Amino acid sequence: MKERLTLILSIVVYLLCNLRLTTVSAGDLEANLLASLKATAWWLLYTAPFYAGISLLMIVFFQAMAGGAKLPWERRLRVFLAVGMIAGVVTSVWENMGFSVWKHLGISLASYSPVFAV
Repeated sequence: MKERLTLILSIVVYLLCNLRLTTVSAGDLEANLLASLKATAWWLLYTAPFYAGISLLMIVFFQAMAGGAKLPWERRLRVFLAVGMIAGVVTSVWENMGFSVWKHLGISLASYSPVFAV
């Protein structure tokens, strides 16, 4: 029971670390809930493959260190969540300092989705 509860808590913290808030207008503190949910979903779809790749490398390393013993799926999921939490916090701090990951990559998200045109 305790393992399931901590796993669910880890998933909630992962989602909070990767939450992307969008404001109604520039300089306004009011957040648009629907646009924020869409931006978060796009962010998770964009970053999940990277988190999975880094997690896979870490899992292979952990299994090699353990003499080839397979990690249970719950431990693998926890590694993925930990990588996602760390990367999510780092990128959100980077964005809140005034940098944009999307502009850095040269992507105009307004052309892909109406969410980012807000």
